[in-house]
This record gives sequence, C-alpha cells and structure tokens, in this order.
Amino acid sequence: MKNLLDAIGSLFVYASPEPFDGYARFLRGLSSKKLRELAGTNSHYSKTILINMILDDMKNNAKVQNEIA
Repeated sequence: MKNLLDAIGSLFVYASPEPFDGYARFLRGLSSKKLRELAGTNSHYSKTILINMILDDMKNNAKVQNEIA
C-alpha cells in the first residue's frame, strides 16, 4: 500500500531543472546568426554546438566569479 501511495505522490513532486536548462531552451528559439554573435564566432556550426559553446562560456564565467568572491 505504501508503494502505491508513494507512486501516486511522486507525480506531484516538483523536480527542479538543471542549471542553465531553461536558458538553453530559450536559446534554441534564436536564429543561428544570433547564436553565432552570442558565441563570439563567425564560423558555421549547428545550433546545438553553438548553444553548448554559449553555455560553456557562461559556466566558466560563473566559476571565475565564484573564485573571485
């Protein structure tokens, strides 16, 4: 009985998204040209690679900011 109640209750538990997950979803809607500008490159890459480049830069900058503080 407890397992059944736990299974039903787990449907109503909020799971927090991973850091930068919402921003990555937002970036998916931008044009490739805009993504290239944000990534700081003129080379042609797929949107997925451009988004990963942007997120990597953001994560690295966040680490540097945490080390400084």
